Amino acid sequence: MENIFKILTREESVKTDNLIKVLSPFGEVEVIPDVEGDLEGYTGMGGFLPLEKNLPTKSRQGLATSWKGNTTAWDLLFKDLSEKYTWVIEDDVALNQKTTKSILDLFKSDKSDLISNGISSKGGDPHWPWWYLNYRFKDPELWNSLNCFCRISPTLIKKIKQHRDEYGKFLFHEILLSSLAETRIDFRETQLKNYFNNFHWEESEIDLRSVSKSAVYHPVKSDDKHIEICRL
Repeated sequence: MENIFKILTREESVKTDNLIKVLSPFGEVEVIPDVEGDLEGYTGMGGFLPLEKNLPTKSRQGLATSWKGNTTAWDLLFKDLSEKYTWVIEDDVALNQKTTKSILDLFKSDKSDLISNGISSKGGDPHWPWWYLNYRFKDPELWNSLNCFCRISPTLIKKIKQHRDEYGKFLFHEILLSSLAETRIDFRETQLKNYFNNFHWEESEIDLRSVSKSAVYHPVKSDDKHIEICRL
């Protein structure tokens, strides 16, 4: 199985350069940046909804949106994406080549629709604050996942494109990918689970004081720390 990597970013930077150097020995790498404004039919993946007056303040804060508009790199990812197994990585993920090889070797023959982090059904995580973004799935069909570093299958890519064709837009990727997937693997339930001890949506939850050579870190906002981890 060939390796295809898509790096999602607000704009090309030191972090995207770091990840290109880490990933390029293992396969094809493309950087996909955000765009100015909206591209019709390519919105929703970032979880953006108009900030209506009656939307709870807690939900308004931290809502994933593009800094430039409603069309994010996540939306653009699926514009011309070939239906092949594809690794997706946000630019504030940091890892080195040794860690990358271990992950690729473990999953090289796996054909799951989605490999990601923190995968949970709505029943298993009923208080997750972003369920309200769902407009399609019934509760028993709902799943969420932290997709900052994930792999998606040809079948899942096709289903995501079909969703856009039917609804004219996407849905927050942390809901859409895992809810459409038929088969799912959570990194934290594999033999590499310890690699993801410092993988979280909140920066304050990760420990960057002494970084490991066998780990995936997220989010890493410091360019210097991102460089340090990628070069280990």
